[in-house]
Amino acid sequence: MSISIDNPNLYFKLFYLLAFTFIFLVVIYKSIKRGYHLRSVLLMLTTISLFTVIGSRLFTIPILDWINASNTPSLVFNNRSAIGGLLFGLVGLAISQRVFGFNRPMLDLYAWIGPIALGIIKFGCLVNGCCYGLPFKGFWAIHYPKGTHAHFNQWYSGLIENEALQSLSVHPVQLYESLLLFCIGYIVWKKHNVFKKNASALLFGLFLFFTMRFGIEFLRDPDGSQFSSIYYWGLRSYQWSMLGYAVLTGLLLWIYETRTKKEFIKGLQNSPYIHVDFIYIICISLILYTFRALLSSYELLVIWIKFVPAILLSLYYLYSETKLQRYRVLTSFLLLAPFYILAQTIPNQIPEIKQYKRIDFGTSFGDFANEVKYNPTQGECGTSYSTEYYKQVYQMVGLGYSQVTEKQNKTYTYGINLAGGNIKSTNLETNVSQSDFMLAANPFYKFDGEWIGLGLGLQLGKLRVNKDETLDVSNIEDAQKEYNVLPEFYFRVGPRKYLDVDFNYGFMMPSAYPTLYSRTSIGSSFLLGHDYSLRYGRILNLDTDYVSAEALITDQFGINLMYVFRDNSFDYLNYDTSGKFVFSLNYRFGHKTK
Repeated sequence: MSISIDNPNLYFKLFYLLAFTFIFLVVIYKSIKRGYHLRSVLLMLTTISLFTVIGSRLFTIPILDWINASNTPSLVFNNRSAIGGLLFGLVGLAISQRVFGFNRPMLDLYAWIGPIALGIIKFGCLVNGCCYGLPFKGFWAIHYPKGTHAHFNQWYSGLIENEALQSLSVHPVQLYESLLLFCIGYIVWKKHNVFKKNASALLFGLFLFFTMRFGIEFLRDPDGSQFSSIYYWGLRSYQWSMLGYAVLTGLLLWIYETRTKKEFIKGLQNSPYIHVDFIYIICISLILYTFRALLSSYELLVIWIKFVPAILLSLYYLYSETKLQRYRVLTSFLLLAPFYILAQTIPNQIPEIKQYKRIDFGTSFGDFANEVKYNPTQGECGTSYSTEYYKQVYQMVGLGYSQVTEKQNKTYTYGINLAGGNIKSTNLETNVSQSDFMLAANPFYKFDGEWIGLGLGLQLGKLRVNKDETLDVSNIEDAQKEYNVLPEFYFRVGPRKYLDVDFNYGFMMPSAYPTLYSRTSIGSSFLLGHDYSLRYGRILNLDTDYVSAEALITDQFGINLMYVFRDNSFDYLNYDTSGKFVFSLNYRFGHKTK
């Protein structure tokens, strides 16, 4: 089997982003279900991501060169280590836990999602050709093309001729590692309840990880490793270190579980103080500023997509809490510091592209509640109705195709999105549930100029809308009416690169339905171009706020994120709706310049 992919480093970046996105989605979902303060959760995610990416870099650099590396462009010190990212990430987790007081469920969660995220990154290593395996002639062996690490190192060692178009066949050791990491994540997930104490699941996961890395190195080519190749008693020094870490964590786990009565990490009440958040945000900003040159654009992106919403949530709390009114001016000024750093860390060179095609893939999920009135009865005081209350839980996925044309400061986009998903309706009094399928086709056209933006479209299919209903029927089987055709439109005014205001009815990937269809917001691209945006707005039909961010990772890949704050307008049978989340990736291709 041969691996020959144009621009393999691009796919490494994609899998790197997907790994952090996986952690982000799982932690946000679990945090919403447990009712954690989302502001603290996002700051925790920011800290872990920051320590992970910095640790993966610094672990491959001699300690004496760390200060020099922090001021050196990322292409100079461009090696990465999963071990370094894991260890530094655990330090970030410990700091976050200490500051915000997350309890055992959060620690157990990271114990199994961490290995899975590393397994996703290893798929990127497989296509990139780094940390490759020993020569091997099995039918599942792989060849790497000229220009990859494997081909260069084998030529340099004299194993292949300079004219050879492919490397020798080697073990797909990165694939082995991915599968083993997924197994480790599954084992820790299944067994975490066996342990009696906080942090035991983390120690168990580390023990399995170090044991796996010790064994997998027998199949990895030493020339493909960035660590020392010095041998002691038949094993490389790196293998001895992995074996030592495995024994140490295993012994520590046994002593901790069976011989001690104290907890390493105590679960505190999750009730953060706002002044702690502000100090914490400034500290993270200083660390980001210090290492801004070392980290690449996609590494910075996995930090900023969590950090920016955390800052906005802190501002929201600052201005919604009356007891903090006296601190608003000073604190708001301090919170501008991270955005100054953001403007310096995100690339400001926009590719000169006049026309391209775009594919979007997205998902959204959440819940809402509504009231249905039916069975009208005429009385002395007018018409009265029977009333039922419903909880609605939905998940949507979508795929879109569009053609984009850029002309000076104007962008013309037309295309179609297809979306499908499930909505489960539960009667809050009888607890009877019913699930229905939603499907939508969405042709649209959109124009964005320097000062004005306009858009029109249609939603066609089997649609649901979040609103209270009054039905002139005697019986109902469900809480919602289905719609087959719904309009959508978009209007924006203001200079995009500085500050603009928009209104959307629809216009969302994968779909604005069933619940996020009417919204308005204010935002800016911070002089970075129309592919970048940070917005704060309001969902009008829910009477709640949201934050969203959009960024271009490379010339080909972009990302969009939206979080909708919890809607507290419905209060029946002690049911509170949770926040809602929207996420999408886009891929751009077929670039042309006219």
